[in-house]
Amino acid sequence: MNNFICFNSPKQRTRSIEKRMNKCIWLLGLSGAGKSSISLELKKMFISKGLKCLVLDGDILRKGINSNLGFSEADRFENIRRAAEIAKLFLEEGYWVIVAMITPMEDMRTNSRQILQDQYVEVFIDTPIEVCMERDPKGLYQQVKEKQIKHFTGIDSPFEIPQYAHWVIDTRLDSVKDSAEIIWKNIVSY
Repeated sequence: MNNFICFNSPKQRTRSIEKRMNKCIWLLGLSGAGKSSISLELKKMFISKGLKCLVLDGDILRKGINSNLGFSEADRFENIRRAAEIAKLFLEEGYWVIVAMITPMEDMRTNSRQILQDQYVEVFIDTPIEVCMERDPKGLYQQVKEKQIKHFTGIDSPFEIPQYAHWVIDTRLDSVKDSAEIIWKNIVSY
């Protein structure tokens, strides 16, 4: 029996190795939890190690490829589905992908898990809503308070606590840098 795999080029060999190692680290949690900040800190770590990495941030996707979507349940689901499909394309090219999106419902997470299969790693950025409201980096909670925004996740739109997260980060206890290092040590450098 032949145990050798024949590659036509060094690039094919590299892609094969990278495909087996790379993952999509899906950071989810309430607005203001720290998902975007942690994703950018984590990206710096990947770059410093010479690894290909891409961040898909929900706010940025909403301004571009998902700008035609609203905040209905169906549109929110489609927003998350598109992010998972984009992540899959980059995973196939050997990138590590970090997704930073609220991802409020379990059915959305299940769909992403099905799309990305064993390359999906769910990390719940567990920050109480009171802390998120206090941080309010984008002024969104203030807008909710002033009734300028309706159907806001965690306030008048549901957020289901993840049941199947691979890792939970409490940003009350850990800084952005510490949170990124926890993810790196436990997910990336396994």
